[in-house]
Amino acid sequence: MPASIDHVIVLVLENRSFDHLLGFVPHPDAAFDGLTKGGPYTNPPWRNQGSAVTAGADAKPVLPADPDHAHDAVMQQLDIRGSGPARRPTNQGFVASYEEKGRGIAAPTFEGLLGPIANWWFRRQAGQRVVEGRGGLVMACQAPERVPVLATLALEFGVCSKWFASVPGETWPNRNFLHAATSDGTTNIVLRFYSDPTIFELLEERGKHWHVYHDDTPQIWAFKKLWEGNRRRNWFVFGEFAKHVREGRLPHYSFIEPNHRPPIHVSPGGGEPGSHSNSQHPGNNRVGNADYDGYPQGGHGDEDYFRAEQLVAAVYETLRSKPAVFERSLLLITYDEHGGLYDHVPPPIDAKPPGDRPNPGFFGRLQDVFLRRKAASFDFTVLGARVPAVVVSPWIDAGTVSAEVRDHSSVPATLRALFASDADPLTNRDRHARPFHTLLGRDQPRAADDVPDLSGHLPPTPPATREAVLAPPEAALPAVEPPIPEYFQDFVKLADMVAEELAKEPGRPRAAAEAEPAEGPRARARQVTAAFAEAADEARRRG
Repeated sequence: MPASIDHVIVLVLENRSFDHLLGFVPHPDAAFDGLTKGGPYTNPPWRNQGSAVTAGADAKPVLPADPDHAHDAVMQQLDIRGSGPARRPTNQGFVASYEEKGRGIAAPTFEGLLGPIANWWFRRQAGQRVVEGRGGLVMACQAPERVPVLATLALEFGVCSKWFASVPGETWPNRNFLHAATSDGTTNIVLRFYSDPTIFELLEERGKHWHVYHDDTPQIWAFKKLWEGNRRRNWFVFGEFAKHVREGRLPHYSFIEPNHRPPIHVSPGGGEPGSHSNSQHPGNNRVGNADYDGYPQGGHGDEDYFRAEQLVAAVYETLRSKPAVFERSLLLITYDEHGGLYDHVPPPIDAKPPGDRPNPGFFGRLQDVFLRRKAASFDFTVLGARVPAVVVSPWIDAGTVSAEVRDHSSVPATLRALFASDADPLTNRDRHARPFHTLLGRDQPRAADDVPDLSGHLPPTPPATREAVLAPPEAALPAVEPPIPEYFQDFVKLADMVAEELAKEPGRPRAAAEAEPAEGPRARARQVTAAFAEAADEARRRG
């Protein structure tokens, strides 16, 4: 392979399936396996009420309810039938799952001594915002013109058309696989610090450098070892990414986590001043059920959904603006999980289990006694639903498609292959994972005029700098905040855990942002982000 790669950049967005974003992209290669050929691609209606629902290119950027993506719900969506050699997923349970989530009658979420109380509370909350008759919306996919950045990159570079989430479950276990090739035995979000060895530590052992770029509370905070002591100097706000590219300071591995902080929807498409979540999570793109039908098909253009497209454009254009860096870079854009949105390709059921023994620690086991998310016993041989995975480099021909099966463990597998080929795998899963640098098939890099210009899709304002993150909010939040999406509650709790750890550190001045806990979960999470950024600055000053 002639390409010499010095920099791998991985950007992982939230909760969108392959078909939902790329299914109607007119790719000429049959291996792309979208929705424009074959079909019809359908799901039965909920409880056989009506006709089959066909996947169409009529999705809006918003939904009236966030689809269910807990483990049991995903297993319902995959709808595995048969037994023995004939056992296989059918992907026929998406409509039923979404309808039941909207009606607030999905399977109970929690177990443990406090499980009944938690289930009662969530059922009560769901009962106050029931959404009925909307199950078919989960089959709605985006037209190519509403994913202009991702669709262009998919057509002009490479696509892994059989990249599946590592777990049929929620965000955290899937993001853990990206870093550690294991979820430590979890299929749903389990709120604790994780101690599994990660690809970051493996690279360090081989003298390679890494950075994490983020704006708000990143899920990767859950790996406490990665931000303790001197390692904290590897953490930067996203605005520093462009600076590092310009100055030739990009490390061997850059992991970019989007801003998860949900906007406050004061009106359809509205949000509080300064809100700039860009994760594309459906929970950040909700409108009231009564507002949905009248919502513009193409949105207002300021939704989190479109800000995620702008984030992808910003990362790509930053690299393209420095040809000497771009020619030595490999960029992956993918999604942690499908978020309950339809995909027609059943996942494999012969995946290699990680093989490691879960280690929740004493407090994790104690927590499980009182409260844990419910999930059926799982052996990690079934992958999650298919997600977009676009691979970008001037060493990749336009229209390249790889139809080999991959999951998020392909990230550590690729990094090992490029930068630590003599290192042992992290787990049995990444031992067998296919790397994605194999898409680099050219003898020479493409010329500057042979790659797309996406500068017209850049954000209207530049990414936040460290000064902006550390600064007080420009405007006060409302006195009474609307409820935050369910998924973000765990991010706020993680921020609280990080704040407690920062407060324990001796000899470090208490940042002003840490002095008094802010009111409201969004403000509190932002406050911890600022305190963490200041602590990272201190670590760099200490050298």
